[in-house]
Amino acid sequence: EDWVEKRQQILSDFFCHPISPKHFTDDRLARILDYFSNSERWNEFECQLNATIIRVYGVFSDLVRIDMTTANSDGIVTESGLLQFGHSKDDPTTPQIKIALSVLDPLGLPLTVSILPGNTADDPLYIPVMDSVIKNTNNQRLLFVGDCKMCALGTRLHAFLHQMDYLCPLSEVAHPTSEIIEAVHSFESSNGIMTPIKREYYTGDEAIIAEAFEKKVMRSAHKDGMHHSWEERIIYAKSFAHAEKQKAKLDSNLEKSLDEIFSMNERGRGKPVYRSRSEAEDKIQSVLKSNSILGVISYEIREELTKKTIRAYGNRPKRTEKKISVKVSANVNQEAYDAAIEILGWRAYITNRSEDLLSIEAVVLAYRDQYVVEHAFHRLKGKCLSLTPIHIQKDERIDGLVKLLTIPLRILVVIDKTLQDSIAQRGENLSGLFRYNPKKELVKPKAERIIEYFKGVFVSKVAMGNQYFTSIIGLEEKHMEILGLLNLSVDIFTAFGVIQDT
Repeated sequence: EDWVEKRQQILSDFFCHPISPKHFTDDRLARILDYFSNSERWNEFECQLNATIIRVYGVFSDLVRIDMTTANSDGIVTESGLLQFGHSKDDPTTPQIKIALSVLDPLGLPLTVSILPGNTADDPLYIPVMDSVIKNTNNQRLLFVGDCKMCALGTRLHAFLHQMDYLCPLSEVAHPTSEIIEAVHSFESSNGIMTPIKREYYTGDEAIIAEAFEKKVMRSAHKDGMHHSWEERIIYAKSFAHAEKQKAKLDSNLEKSLDEIFSMNERGRGKPVYRSRSEAEDKIQSVLKSNSILGVISYEIREELTKKTIRAYGNRPKRTEKKISVKVSANVNQEAYDAAIEILGWRAYITNRSEDLLSIEAVVLAYRDQYVVEHAFHRLKGKCLSLTPIHIQKDERIDGLVKLLTIPLRILVVIDKTLQDSIAQRGENLSGLFRYNPKKELVKPKAERIIEYFKGVFVSKVAMGNQYFTSIIGLEEKHMEILGLLNLSVDIFTAFGVIQDT
């Protein structure tokens, strides 16, 4: 209501209808959210909305990304409600809902959204999301990209049976590191040649970021009493940057572990004294396990016996006290260290899409761009749309609120695409969006930055007798340039009045 009150005149002019702050009360919002919570109506609306955006703005591709996130609330948990406690990267101490989102690559245009209880596991959500996307787009041969939770055999079987393609990394449970190393050694022993993975950056520079190879396997599973078999490709890829990052962490853990082990020999106030080999052994194993470097450090434990003669005193006879102390030494096991370095950076991906449609290079690059859906979550929960924390208690209105906010999320994506297409077409980047650094250029400016830049534009309406004079204040050449990139005419401002020369 406060926001509308400050913009009542321009909103009334824009909608050609008197607009009042009371049109935007919480009660009105509640009624809207009740409408949006009707899944049948929402699905039909969402399908038509996506079809319009895809047709008008030409953003369709055959790659769909799926991921889940949680959104925290300050509401009350009920037994069968959406708000539940569950695993969360944000704040596991507060109740939450779970959101399953599918987006169209490469810009992250939302296709479907599902709102579920906050304690729902991710694994069973992929199949209904994939089915919903197919129904929404009327396209059967899509490539679905997800994280390792999507690699469940049941999900892959469902995709195969319904003529869907999938791509996801294999989890440690589904494909242990030992099997990855075995496959790498087997490929190297057969004198196989790795495929270099190149990536082109927005500056035009190109770099080799990884190397990979693949092998084909036959997969089989039973469903409803029937046996099904299909071919899958396992792509083994080593990321150079990830390997360097892992090596730096390994070296840091090694240094930290050696320091902790050597400190066991120190004596002084507050320093523990280890009196037996078993005590020292337990401490060393604890250090190595906590730093994830079991087997990389070799150590030796020596027990030393010391004798001390105590002279007679009073009724106490002369005696000899024996004390056992432990000394430890440690060093890096070079052979084990080299073996640990060798496996760094490797990851296995699995897909059923054929090589002629999805090359090894495309597999690796497709998953590396999974941040696209993460960016959609950031927008949904961040400053721009501010979904969290959720202050609504009723389940149907929480459901409606999330669905409602995916509409402006789509608008942000459309603004992104329109800007980027126009910038690429004219071959000149956009600068001047940062007051503190006007020369800074952007190849892919975000809608949020554009909206922020237009905050200095105002409509001033002055009454003189029975006449009204309206001026547009703050509209500069850079605003005109941005409007041109968005394929918008300055008439959207001049319809309200005369542009005031600034």
